Amino acid sequence: MPLIEPLVTRTSTSMADARTRAIHLYRLWQKNVPQIMIDYHLCMPQAVVRAKIREEFEKRRYVSDPRTIDVLLFKGRIEFEETYNVWKQYSHVLRYFDSNEADPQPDKFLDKFIEGRA
Repeated sequence: MPLIEPLVTRTSTSMADARTRAIHLYRLWQKNVPQIMIDYHLCMPQAVVRAKIREEFEKRRYVSDPRTIDVLLFKGRIEFEETYNVWKQYSHVLRYFDSNEADPQPDKFLDKFIEGRA
């Protein structure tokens, strides 16, 4: 098991620095996908896990405030450590993949009525 660097809170000096740190965190996640799959006994292809990681990073691609990026990087690093050190349960990891599979719930009364639930 490789040694994980201690988590240090630091601020980005520029957007370029924040981008470099985000790419580093992304690569850290991608590099450790095989070990995460072994630890959590995930029965899905690596490509699915890698795509989900990319999707999570892409959600926040257009954040432009360096302070917000620093907070997101800190949270992403915490999430990585919890996953890598197997501090999460199997169900916590699967929760990321279930969000895509869920059917959209009707919000309006008429949608529920048509479905027969009202």
